[in-house]
Amino acid sequence: MSNVTTEHQCGCGHHAASSITLLVDNKAGDGLECVHGFAAWIKIRDRRILFDTGQKDVILKNAERLGINLADAEVLVMSHGHDDHTDNLADFYAINPTAPMYCGQNIEADRFCCRPGEQSLNWSPPASAKQVFANLPPEQKHILTAPHYFLPGVAATGPVPRLTTFEDVGDALFLDAAGTKPDPVSDDMSMWFETDKGLVILLGCCHSGIVNTVNYIRKVSGVEKVSGIVGGMHLIRANEERMKNTLEAMKSWNLDWLIPCHCTGDKAMQQMKDYLGDKVTFGCTGTVIELGQLPEKQEGDFSMCKKHAHACGCGCA
Repeated sequence: MSNVTTEHQCGCGHHAASSITLLVDNKAGDGLECVHGFAAWIKIRDRRILFDTGQKDVILKNAERLGINLADAEVLVMSHGHDDHTDNLADFYAINPTAPMYCGQNIEADRFCCRPGEQSLNWSPPASAKQVFANLPPEQKHILTAPHYFLPGVAATGPVPRLTTFEDVGDALFLDAAGTKPDPVSDDMSMWFETDKGLVILLGCCHSGIVNTVNYIRKVSGVEKVSGIVGGMHLIRANEERMKNTLEAMKSWNLDWLIPCHCTGDKAMQQMKDYLGDKVTFGCTGTVIELGQLPEKQEGDFSMCKKHAHACGCGCA
């Protein structure tokens, strides 16, 4: 695929005008570090967005090695509150204290994975992230309850309706360590980009389900063609029915490319490769996806949903 590379690009502006670079992932490109976590750096011409902050200090090390300055991020978008996406939140705000955060409701909630016969796992945001959530000024923390356009053709889903019968949150997720209060991961959201080749969709863990997410983005954006999808899909524990329906949906989208990574699971990733062939590339830190052409720049800032001619469904005038 000509639009995907694992070569280290420096973010200096001499490469693709718009791109996504994976900063944190479970696997790493040469000279970079990996951890169970996810973060991506988004470049839209001269604008910068950070998507999630990963786990441990991997984002800081990889950003430095890739020549990416986290202080340049004008916006932080959080896919959801699990610790593998929020662990470096305090480190990011120490570098970039004024960046507005866009996130879902209840992102600060305690979260647990309680699989039958196994010890409960605490997937809550770390204390340092919770402190950030609590202390951000109201004007700096934007809780999305509907889709939101940041720039022309660049948007976040907000909550994704759960309409399929075969998709669930992807694991035994609860709001308590005893496993008595199911966690719908209501804060889960993804991003999309309306390029000249179709939609490019960026996922964190996609606890809403990838079919639900893609179908919703197509509906809200009004763009049918899906060019590519990159990110975690949390199919590591998917049953046979879910995988069958997911693969069939992916084939029906007629994707140009697919880059599963993070929590997708090695078995599920290989099934995608077997089913869709060369369209599938496994992601890792350092992977760069060139986005192609997006709508031309318009005046405004990252809170300008109402300034766009493209209706986002958020209800703003």
